Amino acid sequence: MYQLILIIHVVIALMLIGLVLIQHGKGADIGAAFGSGASNTVFGSQGTGGFL
Repeated sequence: MYQLILIIHVVIALMLIGLVLIQHGKGADIGAAFGSGASNTVFGSQGTGGFL
Protein backbone atom coordinates (compact mmCIF):
# COMPACT_ATOMS: atom_id res chain seq x y z
CA MET A 1 0.00 0.00 0.00
CA TYR A 2 2.83 2.38 0.86
CA GLN A 3 4.53 1.75 -2.49
CA LEU A 4 1.31 2.50 -4.38
CA ILE A 5 0.85 5.84 -2.63
CA LEU A 6 4.51 6.68 -3.19
CA ILE A 7 4.31 5.88 -6.90
CA ILE A 8 1.14 7.95 -7.32
CA HIS A 9 2.76 10.85 -5.48
CA VAL A 10 5.90 10.74 -7.63
CA VAL A 11 3.89 10.52 -10.86
CA ILE A 12 1.76 13.53 -9.89
CA ALA A 13 4.88 15.50 -8.92
CA LEU A 14 6.53 14.73 -12.27
CA MET A 15 3.37 15.75 -14.11
CA LEU A 16 3.29 19.07 -12.27
CA ILE A 17 6.95 19.69 -13.09
CA GLY A 18 6.20 18.90 -16.73
CA LEU A 19 3.28 21.31 -16.82
CA VAL A 20 5.42 24.12 -15.41
CA LEU A 21 8.18 23.47 -17.93
CA ILE A 22 5.74 23.37 -20.86
CA GLN A 23 4.28 26.80 -20.09
CA HIS A 24 5.52 29.67 -22.23
CA GLY A 25 5.44 32.69 -19.98
CA LYS A 26 6.89 36.18 -20.21
CA GLY A 27 10.60 36.04 -20.98
CA ALA A 28 10.55 32.33 -21.64
CA ASP A 29 12.85 32.60 -24.66
CA ILE A 30 16.07 30.63 -24.57
CA GLY A 31 18.09 33.84 -24.20
CA ALA A 32 16.26 34.84 -21.04
CA ALA A 33 17.15 31.52 -19.46
CA PHE A 34 20.85 32.28 -19.85
CA GLY A 35 20.87 35.86 -18.58
CA SER A 36 20.37 38.05 -21.65
CA GLY A 37 17.04 39.15 -20.18
CA ALA A 38 18.81 40.62 -17.15
CA SER A 39 17.78 44.16 -18.06
CA ASN A 40 14.23 43.36 -16.97
CA THR A 41 15.26 42.22 -13.50
CA VAL A 42 15.73 44.23 -10.32
CA PHE A 43 19.51 44.00 -10.55
CA GLY A 44 19.77 44.61 -14.30
CA SER A 45 22.26 46.75 -16.18
CA GLN A 46 21.37 49.79 -14.05
CA GLY A 47 22.69 48.15 -10.90
CA THR A 48 21.00 48.50 -7.53
CA GLY A 49 20.63 52.30 -7.57
CA GLY A 50 16.83 52.40 -7.87
CA PHE A 51 16.35 49.40 -5.65
CA LEU A 52 18.06 50.81 -2.59
